[in-house]
Amino acid sequence: MIVEISVIAFASESQSKFVAEVLKVLKEKNLKFELNPMGTVIEIEDFSTLSDILKEIVDRLERMGVPRIYINVKIDWRKKRRSMEEKVKSVLEKINA
Repeated sequence: MIVEISVIAFASESQSKFVAEVLKVLKEKNLKFELNPMGTVIEIEDFSTLSDILKEIVDRLERMGVPRIYINVKIDWRKKRRSMEEKVKSVLEKINA
C-alpha cells in the first residue's frame, strides 16, 4: 500500500531537523519512500508496519524534546498493488496521449 505522512513537530518554526529524523526512521527500516515539499510517500506492506513506523517516529521526536506532534496520514490501499512509480507513470501517459 502507498501511504503519505506529514509530521509537524510543535517545537520550532523550522521543521527540517524533525523531517530528517523521520526519514532516518524510514531508511533504517529499509522502506521505499519519496520526500516531497508537503510530506513523505512510503510503500509498505500492511497496517501493522504503518503503526510501527508511526510509533517509532513519535518516540524519536519525543526524545528530541518535542512536546506535541501532529501527524497527517493518507492511505491508498488496493487489492492489486501498484508502486508509486506505476501510479505516476499512468497519469503522465494520459497527459501525453
